Amino acid sequence: MGTRLDLALQKFPAHEEGVRLLAARDPSGNLKYLDWGAKMLAAGQALAPEVADVLDLFHRFNGQWFSGRQRGSRRRHVASATRDRIHPDLYTYRPQDFARLRDHLTKIQRAQDKKRRERERLYRIEGSIEADVVYDSPDLVVRHIQNKSASVHYGGSTKWCISMLREGYFEDYEAHNATFFFFERKMPVDDEFDKVALMIARSGETRDGENASAFNSLDQRVDMMGLARVYGGRVFDIFRAIYERSEQYPGSAIACVYAGSATQEQLEAVVESLHGDRKTATSPYEIGSTLAAICCNDAAPPALLEGIAREAVALATAAWKGWEGRRRHHLRLRGEERIKELWRVVASALVIHPQTPADLRERLIKDLRRRHVQIDQIRRESGRSGRIGVTYRKPRDMTIQRGRYRHRIRRRETPSRLRARAQGFEKAAVRTWKRLKKLEREIVAKQQKKLAKQRKQK
Repeated sequence: MGTRLDLALQKFPAHEEGVRLLAARDPSGNLKYLDWGAKMLAAGQALAPEVADVLDLFHRFNGQWFSGRQRGSRRRHVASATRDRIHPDLYTYRPQDFARLRDHLTKIQRAQDKKRRERERLYRIEGSIEADVVYDSPDLVVRHIQNKSASVHYGGSTKWCISMLREGYFEDYEAHNATFFFFERKMPVDDEFDKVALMIARSGETRDGENASAFNSLDQRVDMMGLARVYGGRVFDIFRAIYERSEQYPGSAIACVYAGSATQEQLEAVVESLHGDRKTATSPYEIGSTLAAICCNDAAPPALLEGIAREAVALATAAWKGWEGRRRHHLRLRGEERIKELWRVVASALVIHPQTPADLRERLIKDLRRRHVQIDQIRRESGRSGRIGVTYRKPRDMTIQRGRYRHRIRRRETPSRLRARAQGFEKAAVRTWKRLKKLEREIVAKQQKKLAKQRKQK
């Protein structure tokens, strides 16, 4: 190392201070970039700090590919990006290549910084972490998880779906009025019981006939006796405290919306969350049912109802576009049909809502009649899952075939329409007769060839 520094000082004595700075900042550890950096100084390409910065970037990104300049296509007259590569040998770059090398390295650094920021944003927990301690001992703590941020924070390093930041599983359970309690060892032993999630289903029983389900950190089902074998007999006392807390804890805002008992503040909070869900993984089916349920709550103010009437289609369209990007392309048509059905449901709920302004109700009634919805048949009802919604008589002669709506509305018979249909039948009959005669000629020709062949054989 001393030899390389001495040689560089002998070759470039006029730049001793810059050479020593490059030697101090050389990222290779053995001054293998020093001679190249000194040449850049001597050529007057940049000052020593800038050359040192370029050397740092080169040491990080040498050999990597990046998107190069745009090249025009002669056939289609469009620009297509090429891919260039940072050469692993620094000494292939001449002094006149310094600026180009610096720009390419900076481009790679910016691209990586952008990816890092997006990754950090993707996994950054936003909002406050709301969780209460239900049980605390020297080796075990049990928390009541009250929002998604807490679920993501305390559910880290597990395979629980509710701990995924960019998925909507926690919201789905919350909409069904479930409560969550996390068991966590204060001194982990590195097994699947370091963390356990307990879900209390307050809106009904689970598929096994129980109203509570426990899962270890590997997302495997665990029964109560299994937890008792791991944590001891205190589990039964913990379960008693958990059930009491779950019964006292009020229902979530979205659960109250689906039950039809939400307050104005809860309705406004749910609508705001729907606006924030445009770029998340929230299912468009959930957005549609939520909007319909909001319009079935009597506490919804007129301003909120007018806002839903204006933005319902935009919210559903944005949700379906995001859904299509992650799913198959054929969902586009299904999304268009679902959006039309969503608007019929939302408009029907707005028509019978007592707080809907009169002018808005008149416009909605006209629109629904154009869509063949019978206004006097609109009713509120609760579905099998307990969610409030509306029902109405489907448009006349509408049938569902392979998931698509097909309108079969009979047209009024007129002489001109009957005449056009008759002409079409006549043309079809002419084509059919021509095909029949052609087929008969082919059959006769085959029979003649067969007879001629038999005569020659005789």
